[in-house]
Amino acid sequence: KNLIETELETNPLLEEIPPKDPPKKTSDTLPRSSSSSGQDVDFRLSQMTKKESLQDMLLRQLGMFTNTDEDFKIGQEIIGNIDENGYLKASIEEIANPLNITPEKAENVLKIIQQFEPSGVAARTIPECLLIQLDAAGEKDPLIRKIVENHLDDVAKKNYSQIVKGLKEPLEKIEPLIKRIVKLDPKPGRNYTTDETQRVIPDIIINEKDENLEITINNEDIPNLGINKLYQDMLKDNGTDPQAKEFISNKLQKAMELLRAISKRQTTLRRIVETLVEIQQEAFRTDLSHLKPFTFAELAQKIDMHESTVCRAVMNKYVKAPYGVVALKDFFSSSIQLQNGQSVSSSHAKKLIKELIEQEDKKQPLSDEDIIKLLLEKNGLKIARRTVAKYREGLRLLSSTYRKER
Repeated sequence: KNLIETELETNPLLEEIPPKDPPKKTSDTLPRSSSSSGQDVDFRLSQMTKKESLQDMLLRQLGMFTNTDEDFKIGQEIIGNIDENGYLKASIEEIANPLNITPEKAENVLKIIQQFEPSGVAARTIPECLLIQLDAAGEKDPLIRKIVENHLDDVAKKNYSQIVKGLKEPLEKIEPLIKRIVKLDPKPGRNYTTDETQRVIPDIIINEKDENLEITINNEDIPNLGINKLYQDMLKDNGTDPQAKEFISNKLQKAMELLRAISKRQTTLRRIVETLVEIQQEAFRTDLSHLKPFTFAELAQKIDMHESTVCRAVMNKYVKAPYGVVALKDFFSSSIQLQNGQSVSSSHAKKLIKELIEQEDKKQPLSDEDIIKLLLEKNGLKIARRTVAKYREGLRLLSSTYRKER
């Protein structure tokens, strides 16, 4: 929307067309049926609050610090592939190929984004993330950089003797540098995933009608755009100054590109949502514990799109399901294998872990190892200890030591 507003302000060929009738939302169902009445009221009641997303923040900075349309498009591709912790999850080649640009050009724009806030964002590895933060702080000591590049594992394990041995430097010189390193943030994006008051309207509304799920794509925040007829006539007029014609022609091309991009974005979003609803019907009807294993890559293959296109389309989109408002990305889930060869979603595994902890004896709480054994015995679910810990932390459940009641 910000891009549309900017283009409306700077491109005289583009104009907002006032609606003749009250705005309507495009609607569809699986199978198809008419739009349900009373949706406007439901829609208004479905407003929710959230913090400005990491992607929103980065896109705003991108508009300020890129000088060309091409750099902006490359930056959008990069930002669309940054995960919730702030790391770039696509290679430079995967960024460059769909845009038909050289890897060097993509790398140049990446370097610009790596200067954005939060410091350390768009790194590909933890060392790169911390080095970006050191650069931003004006840290020039080559020794601290060597520790970050070669000895982060030793820092984490407090294996300082190994660092002393590797760098051939005394401990008293190493220790102050380590103290500076541990103050850096290895997950610069995580502070942008919590809630804060800011009005957000769902982009998609899912309603149950008869036995079908009805899909409504909300276009209310996108103005109805058209091409200014006066300038079109000037372009056709032989008496128009050649320089003015060239200016109008360039602006017309940009306006048409924007209109095509908006149309394509809406079509892409509908295809994604229709496919997702088809796969995850139970999760849309009831709750996320009924998710089936289904990844971005699997959906991209199913609708013949690039995975990064799907990620960008889904990012920062919200769905009003029959039971509440949910981020669209939450309907994707990785899979975990059962002993019998079948697979379940990671969301289902999280639900089982939460239930085990809720039912435990608080005087003798379950360790992560206990949880692993119970999941295998009761559910035939084999999960690594680090995965249990990751899911437990994601559920904001403390380790057994801190859950124990005295």
